[in-house]
Amino acid sequence: MKCCSYKIGVIVEIMDSSDGRYKLITIGQDPNDIYTFTRLVVGNETLILNCEYNEIIVDDLKVGDFVLAYHSNVMTMSIPPQTSAYIIEVK
Repeated sequence: MKCCSYKIGVIVEIMDSSDGRYKLITIGQDPNDIYTFTRLVVGNETLILNCEYNEIIVDDLKVGDFVLAYHSNVMTMSIPPQTSAYIIEVK
């Protein structure tokens, strides 16, 4: 059994959850194709690293960043699918 999966893509949107407890970061392999998007739920437990593997905070991320995200295998069936992020690496 695998613990997680990963996605590579460009950040196309960053927003707060409705209750303000999480950041919702949408990444896409093709920024012009919604069917390549994944929405990452980022909480306090999510590890975020810059390209030198130094820990950064979610507010350091910006639209246009190219990232590798390790996330839960559990995903909603929505478009885009939504899943919890474990690690986000800026590349």
